[in-house]
Amino acid sequence: MLFNPQPSKDQKNFRFPLQCVWLKLNGSWPLKPTVTGEFEKYFRLLYSTWAWYVVAMVGITIGFQSAFLLKSFGNIMVTTENGCTTFMGVLNFVRLLHMRLHQRDFQQLLAQFVKDIWITSSSHPTVERACARNMRVFQVISVLQSSLITMYCILPLVELYMLTVNVEPDVLDSMPKPFPYKMLFPFDANHGWRYALTYLFTAWAGVCVVTTLFAEDSLFGFFVSYTCGQFRILHTQIDNIIPDSYAATRAGRGTEAVFQRECIQRLDKIANKHCVLFNFVSRMEEFFSPILLVNFLISSVLICMVGFQLVTGQNMFIGDYVKFLVYILSSLSQLFVLCWNGDNIIQNSLEMANHLYACNWESSVKVAADEEKKESFPIVSYSTSAAFRKNLQFMIMRSQRQTCITAMKFSILSLNSFSGVRIHISYNTL
Repeated sequence: MLFNPQPSKDQKNFRFPLQCVWLKLNGSWPLKPTVTGEFEKYFRLLYSTWAWYVVAMVGITIGFQSAFLLKSFGNIMVTTENGCTTFMGVLNFVRLLHMRLHQRDFQQLLAQFVKDIWITSSSHPTVERACARNMRVFQVISVLQSSLITMYCILPLVELYMLTVNVEPDVLDSMPKPFPYKMLFPFDANHGWRYALTYLFTAWAGVCVVTTLFAEDSLFGFFVSYTCGQFRILHTQIDNIIPDSYAATRAGRGTEAVFQRECIQRLDKIANKHCVLFNFVSRMEEFFSPILLVNFLISSVLICMVGFQLVTGQNMFIGDYVKFLVYILSSLSQLFVLCWNGDNIIQNSLEMANHLYACNWESSVKVAADEEKKESFPIVSYSTSAAFRKNLQFMIMRSQRQTCITAMKFSILSLNSFSGVRIHISYNTL
């Protein structure tokens, strides 16, 4: 019922990151393109209803937070603290809405990854292990962000328990009750069943926000890691064009013309795979680009707000400093991981040109004897053809143009962009 494409090889070991379970629970994961029965038809209806309910739930909670933000706008401390949770909610509300409105694009991106990008451990074990290691960063970030939202949801309950122990029931009944975040409600949410339902409603909205954040980032990192792995496989194939072509020619008792055709065929296969990678990165940019732009803008605003408060704030408790440091480090680390992945694609794509130029296209392969029969032959030189060198030149020219992911062409996802954002924010804060 949910769309789970499988590769043609090694299906047993293929799986999307574990964090993607939350995208399925939040209703963001695409469904199968075809319906085969009544049960799947009703499931599709219920799943879509749940997905839009999650979007509405997050939107309503952001509305409650925004109302409190407007009410306390004069208090810079409260405004900064509440602005962090509100803007983070807005960011992930946009993410949820984007994935819901672009289900077909999401489905096609998943299918193309499984078909063209996935690397099996049986074919390239070293590269596959390196890709798996890169995903550990996202696993750590997922655990930290899960711990953060757990604290937001549980600590108000601990505070409420302490109030029930230390405060008289009559006084407690008239006091405002704690919630996961600062909010202003258009109804009385501090008493009885209304408090319980409102608390559960807003707490689950926060869970949906945080899980969407690290789940989608993990999926993005998953795509990027294996795309870079495919580039590294191409690098190795380029390095071995000449010796592999000679070995194939030698095995078939071929001539120099056979050797030259073998070189061209292997180069054409590499060029076709390079086009496949370029097309996948373009499709990935098309899907993630709007989200990345909103991410850059909102994270920049948050970092400026919190940085200004840390620099100019006076008489703040140590707990406030720790809280604001957590906010600013979270935003910076999330931006850094995204830019680091984008930079990996740029570096691996540009490296193609170096490997192409250094593949020994200018050298000749000398054949002196038949190694199997131990018979001596005249020394013969096999050289690459003019057609091979011409194709190689075009590939080098194309590889010198970086393959990258942008935030709606506003900024390239790279470490240089991250440094520029950080320096610009630090300047404005000071």
